Amino acid sequence: MTDTIDTIKVDGGKYTVELGHKNGRFSFTALRNGLPWRDMSSDGDNLMLAMFQQLRDQQDRIAQLERAATEPVQSTIRRWDVLDGSSEAIEAEPTYTMTMDPAKGVVEIRPAGVSNEQLEGLPQLLLGVEINGGAPRVYIYDDVLSGEVKHQFTALPDGELAADLEETPDAQVIGERIRLAVARSASQQSPESDQAPRA
Repeated sequence: MTDTIDTIKVDGGKYTVELGHKNGRFSFTALRNGLPWRDMSSDGDNLMLAMFQQLRDQQDRIAQLERAATEPVQSTIRRWDVLDGSSEAIEAEPTYTMTMDPAKGVVEIRPAGVSNEQLEGLPQLLLGVEINGGAPRVYIYDDVLSGEVKHQFTALPDGELAADLEETPDAQVIGERIRLAVARSASQQSPESDQAPRA
C-alpha cells in the first residue's frame, strides 16, 4: 500500500503524479485517466522529481497570490500621504489605518490602533462604492461600524458628479457611451492608426 505525501494533477486532470512511500521506500508514480501508467521510483528520474517539486511550488505560489488578491489591503497613512507624497508628521499627529476591500467595494479609514469600542467621537470615514444604473456611485458614511449614509456622489454620463442623486441613471445610455469610447480607443491603438495617411 502506498502512503501518498503529495499529489499534483496536470493536463486538465488527465495525469495524476503521486509522491509517497510504499513498503518503506520512496514512491513516485503517475496515473493516466486514473489508472496506473508509469512508475518513476526506480528510474532515478531526478528530472521528473525536480519538475514535480517546481510545479508544486508554482501552484502553491499561485494559490497564495489568488488568496492575497481577494483579501483586504491595509496600510497606514498620515498627513499628505495620499495627495502630495509624504512629509514628516508633526509631533502627536495621528496616524490612520486605511483598509480597502475590493470584493466588498469598501474603503475604511480609522485612527490606527483604536479598537471598535473606542471609535466613537473620533475621526473616521467609510466609503462604499457600487455601480448603480450603469454609473459609479460612492456612499460616504459617518461611522465605520454602523453609520448612516451622509452623502452620495454619482458619476453622470456627461462626466459630471451629482451629489445625493435619488434617481437612477439610464444604464443603456451609459453602456452605449462606454462601448463607443472603447471602440474609439481600440481604433486609435490599432497599427493602422500609426501609419501616415496615404495620398
